[in-house]
Amino acid sequence: MRRLGAKRAVIAAATLILAGGCGSGGRLRVQDRPPRPVEEIDVIGLRMTPPAPVNWDERPGADGLQVQVNFFRQDEDLSVTVTGCLELALYEGKLRPEQIASSRPMRTWRFDGVELSTYCGKSAFGWGYAMRLPWGGHLPAGANATLGSRYTSPRGRVVAGRPIIVPLGPR
Repeated sequence: MRRLGAKRAVIAAATLILAGGCGSGGRLRVQDRPPRPVEEIDVIGLRMTPPAPVNWDERPGADGLQVQVNFFRQDEDLSVTVTGCLELALYEGKLRPEQIASSRPMRTWRFDGVELSTYCGKSAFGWGYAMRLPWGGHLPAGANATLGSRYTSPRGRVVAGRPIIVPLGPR
């Protein structure tokens, strides 16, 4: 019972940090070097930066998403770096978390621990990962899409992040 309360506190803190609040009143300082990577995490913080699809070429239309991913543990104050694999999946439409397991993604990006480390960088949330997710020639249909995230530890434990809705605009 006590562990469940601690997990809720970590989720609440991560949500406040990712929603734009300072979380700690500025008392926490992000170190100049990334923290030693960990295998296990409790929460995935996923957000789009900027909060809309991005155009990376000279042709009209969005080419994909730019995202920031932070991982949190209940025993750490700032986000942590990881050794496991991250999978990001884009689904057509606006899906609830319980619908994702039974839905087929239109596009999936997978980053193993070594590849993920190349995207590591420092931000106001701590150390995390910033990456581009191009969708190639398969532009999502409709006004919205859903981006899901899953982290798999080296031991096989899976942590699913809260999905985010991607506004695509009118079609």
